[in-house]
Amino acid sequence: MKKPRLKVKEHHNIKELREEFKKSKNGRYLLRLQCIIMAKEGIKPGEIEEKLLISADTYGKWIKRYNEKGLEGLKRKKREKQYQKWKDELYKELYEELDKNKGYWTVKIMQKFIEEKHNVKIPEETIRRKIHQKGYSWKTSRPSPYKGDKEKQEEFKKNS
Repeated sequence: MKKPRLKVKEHHNIKELREEFKKSKNGRYLLRLQCIIMAKEGIKPGEIEEKLLISADTYGKWIKRYNEKGLEGLKRKKREKQYQKWKDELYKELYEELDKNKGYWTVKIMQKFIEEKHNVKIPEETIRRKIHQKGYSWKTSRPSPYKGDKEKQEEFKKNS
């Protein structure tokens, strides 16, 4: 079943859209503008998709955004950072504990410490990055060869 054809609202005439096209330098915005101009000129959606190398979903999304918000709907808005930014206060107590230099700290132990103090679970990689930025290091376990000769391992430990 064929979808009904989307109609482009009359926010701007073709001349105004072409003027906007000449002024802009943003390539993605220009592509979206070109799509709207072509649609207003009566070019079929399939031809527009083929000429601009876009999918039918993309074409429909751009038409809907233009219909709802005009040119502002076609402009790319800056996204919030994808990762959650953890406040430095969460790390203050951890840094104090690390400065006391009590025992070995693995990233999992640091993660558990923050979780107990602040009831927040921070990803291990985030903790690694934050600790590294502050100049700290962490303890990691070394793999142990399960097929290794126990006597030779003990001898090696004694001589190290």
